[in-house]
Amino acid sequence: MDGPYTRLTEADYDTKLREMGNYLWELEQELITTDARQDETTAGQVHQKISRLAAKADRFFGVPGKHRLLAAYVSGLGLRMIGQWADASDRFLNVLKLSPTNGEAWLELSWCLAETEHWEECEMAARRGTEFFPETGAVWGNLALALEKLGRAAEALTAVHTALRLDPQDTRSKELLARLEAGDTAPRAK
Repeated sequence: MDGPYTRLTEADYDTKLREMGNYLWELEQELITTDARQDETTAGQVHQKISRLAAKADRFFGVPGKHRLLAAYVSGLGLRMIGQWADASDRFLNVLKLSPTNGEAWLELSWCLAETEHWEECEMAARRGTEFFPETGAVWGNLALALEKLGRAAEALTAVHTALRLDPQDTRSKELLARLEAGDTAPRAK
């Protein structure tokens, strides 16, 4: 295959993928804003831009080289941003195959697994994420949610307290804490 991307150097791939990743963060903020305004037309346009960037990163992943780790991560971010949780999980797993100590990928994977209700896998990914980011509330919140869904309320309570200590404004963790304190925990996932 001698397509347009095979003539790029590793430095070219790295630069382009970093630019794409930065643009994805901007697009995610735009998507959040348009969703809040209930502007479906603009949200659809932003969704398409994100989808195209994720697809381009996937094409970069298909070209051999060291850049594949970043390509998988950028693709996973884009897919996560547009709610394609299972596909995003696959991309973050690709990152982890190439770099098992990539804390960002463990954090993102735990989020995607929570969204797809794969609770045992979410717990494992979140625990790995806490090893790399012990001071990040989001990963502790993902762990707490997984533990709650697995019927382990006491452990979930400890994790959600950690999440809220680190990020006191996290609405999802606040709601989980209220459920746990009320004893209104989810049944064990099958």
